[in-house]
Amino acid sequence: MRRFVLAALLIGLASAGLAQSANELLRASAELLNARPWKVELVGQVAGPGGEPQPADLKVQAVPEARMVRIDFVKPDALADNYLVITPEKVYNYLFLTNQVVVYPRDRARVEGLGFDLSRLGDLQDLEDRHDLTWDAPIAVEFDGRAAWKLTGRPADPETSGFARAVLWLDRESRLPLRSAFYGPEDRVLSDLEWRDFAFTELDPEALVRFPPDAEWIEKR
Repeated sequence: MRRFVLAALLIGLASAGLAQSANELLRASAELLNARPWKVELVGQVAGPGGEPQPADLKVQAVPEARMVRIDFVKPDALADNYLVITPEKVYNYLFLTNQVVVYPRDRARVEGLGFDLSRLGDLQDLEDRHDLTWDAPIAVEFDGRAAWKLTGRPADPETSGFARAVLWLDRESRLPLRSAFYGPEDRVLSDLEWRDFAFTELDPEALVRFPPDAEWIEKR
């Protein structure tokens, strides 16, 4: 009996020592995503201009060293062939139907045809730094048959941040994201996207910011 109690105590101490906070898990995931270029397909739903949910299929490419992310739209259908290029200072929104590039300052970016700012995707550390999130304790869950951590964070100022709650699912082994969701007031879904076919790859930053030479440029301030 004494041996059983001692063993249980040792296991409990080891588990406590191995336990990680949400901030530590988020930092580990951010370090992986910031290590080298990567690409992923995000599938799920995003809010439309009126707040209504609509299907989403996004192709994302990221070059962390240049702090650059490109998002190509497959769905919603109304945004098909549009793309978004996010840089440290500006966000470039290419509109296929009108052949226009709409340029926003990074901190005032918006996506034409959506009710949620997708420019926050792809940089977990930036998400943490810009919105002063307070995280609940991580919850061990299963996601699509894989062991995962579920992290829930709330920004200090939801009105300024543009969302009231963020939820991330991280693979428990690799620490890479499996799903990310953002909610507004009254748990209204702003975006809920599953990360599919994630892969580290070689990407040319200059290739991400190429636009049709005859596109019209519109600068927003």
